[in-house]
Amino acid sequence: MLTSVELPKHRTKEEYAYEVLRTAILHCELKPGEKLIVDALSTQMGISPIPIRSALLRLQSEGLVEITPHTGTIVSELSPADFEPVSLLLEKLEILAFEIAAQKATDADIAHLNQIVDGLGESLAASNLERWAELNIEFHSTVARITNMKLLIEFSTRILDTWTRLRRWYLPPIIAQLPQAQSEHRQMVQLLAQRNIVELTKVVTHHSQRLREYAHQATTNLP
Repeated sequence: MLTSVELPKHRTKEEYAYEVLRTAILHCELKPGEKLIVDALSTQMGISPIPIRSALLRLQSEGLVEITPHTGTIVSELSPADFEPVSLLLEKLEILAFEIAAQKATDADIAHLNQIVDGLGESLAASNLERWAELNIEFHSTVARITNMKLLIEFSTRILDTWTRLRRWYLPPIIAQLPQAQSEHRQMVQLLAQRNIVELTKVVTHHSQRLREYAHQATTNLP
């Protein structure tokens, strides 16, 4: 059953189909490699096939589905081997994002990031790992948005989407990793406020490398 997404009056059926399918893919309710049949999706969502086809084209442009003419559509495949390149790309994008954000971030931006970090701390204290993961993505997405660079935001979103799917599909809960990650998030915001690019780059690099090592250990014996 697909995750339910409310359809506000201003949202079109195509946007609704896009949001439902995107959410289901990111939550792995639609599994990597799963075939997507438009007529079946139309019945599940209660809308015609036309907006669903348009939504699938949009999802293809984001790398979340693969459409093969005369064959059909599947949810994009994942592999444990994806962790390293995805993590490396994310690391480099985040170093660039923080470098630019250090030039552009306002007091309001810093306050917003601190609010997200506070929320991460509350989620950790409550052992709400799913909420923590959602806020973690929001934190890194917010840094990218501060740059106001369209391509950087798009690339970061795509890489974060892939990371989200990899985490949900392959990694066990990483509660032991979260206190250190939380501390690193707090350091990032403090160093961003100080415009300290050198130390900020060190923290971002360490943050990424540590998680990459954990993912490698957790998936070593997977096919």
